[in-house]
Amino acid sequence: MSESALALCPQCKNPVSRILFAPTVVVRGSPLTGPDRKIKEYEKEGKWSHAAELADKEAEKTKREDLKTRALEDYKKAGYNFDKYDT
Repeated sequence: MSESALALCPQCKNPVSRILFAPTVVVRGSPLTGPDRKIKEYEKEGKWSHAAELADKEAEKTKREDLKTRALEDYKKAGYNFDKYDT
């Protein structure tokens, strides 16, 4: 790294050009599934009840706790009051 850049190849004496490579990008976490994308789209559009229903159905199929929590939050944003059902 401390040496100066080569102008000529030491073996064939042809001019050397520098080639730059893009850094490797590492994406952490799991990729979004089709339903995850659709839920996110509904939330972005403010369609909380649609997002909640889809998250709720997907949570039942996949047994994902994060989707159950998300569905509950979206139901609350849609105006559903679950406090009256707690006993």
